[in-house]
Amino acid sequence: MKKSFPILVSLVLLTACTSAPADSVAATPEPTATPVITLEPTPSPTPAPTMAVYDEVSFDDWRDGAGCTMPDYTFSAPHKPQPQRGEKAAWPTDGVTLCCNAQTLEEAAEVFHTTVENLKELNPDWEEVYARDGMYYQLKVQAKPYTLPMNNVVTVTVNAPWVESYYDCTEVCDVPASLDKQARAALASAYYFQYHWWGMHAGFLPYEKLDEPVGFFNYRAADGAFYTKFSEFGSFLHTVYSDAWVDDMLSMDPALFAEGENDTILTLDGDRGGNIAYCGHLFTEPELQPDGSLTFWQLSLTCESDDFKGWAGEETIVPDTATVTTVRLVPTENGWRVDALELPS
Repeated sequence: MKKSFPILVSLVLLTACTSAPADSVAATPEPTATPVITLEPTPSPTPAPTMAVYDEVSFDDWRDGAGCTMPDYTFSAPHKPQPQRGEKAAWPTDGVTLCCNAQTLEEAAEVFHTTVENLKELNPDWEEVYARDGMYYQLKVQAKPYTLPMNNVVTVTVNAPWVESYYDCTEVCDVPASLDKQARAALASAYYFQYHWWGMHAGFLPYEKLDEPVGFFNYRAADGAFYTKFSEFGSFLHTVYSDAWVDDMLSMDPALFAEGENDTILTLDGDRGGNIAYCGHLFTEPELQPDGSLTFWQLSLTCESDDFKGWAGEETIVPDTATVTTVRLVPTENGWRVDALELPS
């Protein structure tokens, strides 16, 4: 997660001033394509001897035990994934270019079981694509086209009816169908939070202006925001994310949120744009790791062709590039928690 912090901090510094309502449990999906990429460490169904083993937590127990008002959730039946641009985007049957973002070439080489020399051959402009925030973006990681997996997903609608903004009230997202219901809800909650207040927009709305700034903060969350009490906000975060993730988010410099006087929430205000070439995202199959976590790839699909002119025309857009990021859920005695997730667009 820390690897995504420089992007978000830069954003804040620059800007601060469809689902079917069925509730069914998925059968194990039957992928129709085998991913070429593999995870580190190699997935194993056998827990490590030192791994803590927890009983499964039901969705109802997870939501009821949150210690705060939680959103409402609706789950569709399992279904095959599609690019999220509807009829405007088509499935790339011929494969796509597989890419990653990384802080170092060594890091990318280790994850994708290749060498730094091979990455340099695949990316002759590797020195030019090194960005000022210390990241390599869209590094090509294999020469042959990558066949996208078609693992089943479930569409989860997350709705917080007390939120004032109609746009911020609801998020509809797909998550892997092989996750249990509680894990699906936690992951969908993370997408909801990050899309609306820790990604595309940064900070809570509506807010009130402080009489005097507190460090970087000029505002406090007001009625109609997702949360107005820091204690409830903290309960939500710890219900959805791992303790380590929450600690990292709240200790950023500058952080987007902090506790104010009388349990209020200090907040920044910022926005960033999205990638116009974004077509949707898919997942590889979640796999149990020796440490007990569930880890899988999120594949963000984009059209990088020079012929791409946007979405206003009549032609169907076929994504040609998939950029991978890691999604990780860790087990706790109170259910699964999200420990790594980056927005796909």
